[in-house]
Amino acid sequence: MSTRPTAAQASTARRAALASLVGTTIEWFDFFIYGTAAALVFGDLFFPAVDEHSARLASFATLGVAFLARPIGAAVFGHFGDRLGRRATLVTTLALMGAATGLIGCLPTYDTIGVWAPVLLIVLRLLQGAAVGGEWGGAVLMSVEHAPASRVRLYGAAPQIGSPLGLVLSTAVMSAVAALPESSLLTWGWRIPFLAGFVLVLVGLVIRLGVEESDDFQRLKEDGRTSRLPLRDVCTRAWRQLLLGIGLQASVNVVFYVISVFFLSYASNALGFQRTTALLIVSFAATVDLLALPLFAHLSDRLGAHRVFTAGVAFTVIAAYPFFWLVNSGNTMVVTLTVTLMMVCAHATTYAVISSMTAGLFHSSVRYSGTSLSNALGGLVFSAPTPLIAEAVIGPDGTRWWPLGTMAVIAGVISLFTIRAMPRTASHHDSREPADGAIPVGTTPQGGSPA
Repeated sequence: MSTRPTAAQASTARRAALASLVGTTIEWFDFFIYGTAAALVFGDLFFPAVDEHSARLASFATLGVAFLARPIGAAVFGHFGDRLGRRATLVTTLALMGAATGLIGCLPTYDTIGVWAPVLLIVLRLLQGAAVGGEWGGAVLMSVEHAPASRVRLYGAAPQIGSPLGLVLSTAVMSAVAALPESSLLTWGWRIPFLAGFVLVLVGLVIRLGVEESDDFQRLKEDGRTSRLPLRDVCTRAWRQLLLGIGLQASVNVVFYVISVFFLSYASNALGFQRTTALLIVSFAATVDLLALPLFAHLSDRLGAHRVFTAGVAFTVIAAYPFFWLVNSGNTMVVTLTVTLMMVCAHATTYAVISSMTAGLFHSSVRYSGTSLSNALGGLVFSAPTPLIAEAVIGPDGTRWWPLGTMAVIAGVISLFTIRAMPRTASHHDSREPADGAIPVGTTPQGGSPA
């Protein structure tokens, strides 16, 4: 698609990008509020019968169960997204997330109903995971499939900006409630951010309902070329692309969850920082990160996603050990600058383009399923275990930090091998197939050979 878009098309593209940004911001706000609460208060509220270290492990384990549900959500909502349409599916995932998050804020704690408290917490966390599993891929397609060909990376970064923006909002809100007296925080203060999920979802639904279906999907539907069983087609005919999509997630996921989730616990318990200080550090780093995302996406539209992504992963490998060494200095200024630099150079560089790169691996008839499954399975493999493994390997006294650097290096190497294995055409400029869409499942969108 090389023609200049009309004013109407440009307006539609901007509206679609805004809907993706707002929707994913709300989704990730809801999702990250749980991670922040898991790091700071859930151990005391839902697992008080064990020692402090074990309670944190249990709390991080409940954080991880959402990743078990994400592939299920990706498969279910991916099916409907490829069969019925992107917009209707995204409305459903947003409503599910808002309901699950709000209900967490209504949960009684262990002191009230005993073991049923963590059981219900896990159930609602699974629903959150299913919603995110179906959300991300659809939000990416909403932006990418409406985008002008010369700005696919920039528009594809819209849902990516929602992630750090959701993190900033969640940590800001949790910082405010964490400043409450301990008794107030543990009785009612922690519930406020979760109850906000009921309100935020209404805002997101109004915006999302105002966006039309993409031309790519409309053509498929009008021509009767939608896939009858998208999940089957992905697993049997585009499984190589699926593996590549999963491998891309390694470095960016490990870096992000070490900083956004595990660091909060580590800074409070091993480095001796106040909870509010740790939250402010993450908030600052995430703010700079979200400002850097569109800049790197714009740069990728000019230089190519391969180059920007590779540079970010290489930085991760080189900086992994120095990062943890500097963090362990315990100096607030040093820690803040170190965390911020890692978020920008290791996360923003890769996260800005991974959405459009992943979408570009799949034909539009299975793109929702393929993109969603790549992200969900990547999260299950690389994101879910990260805080739990990190908490386990540093030990109760928090002194054994070098395995964390090793974990980041391994993740970076996996992503480097993946980007080397990808067809260059699948991650260059336009992540959609030509207008006629006449490319069989299993080929790259730019006309490259099957992966």
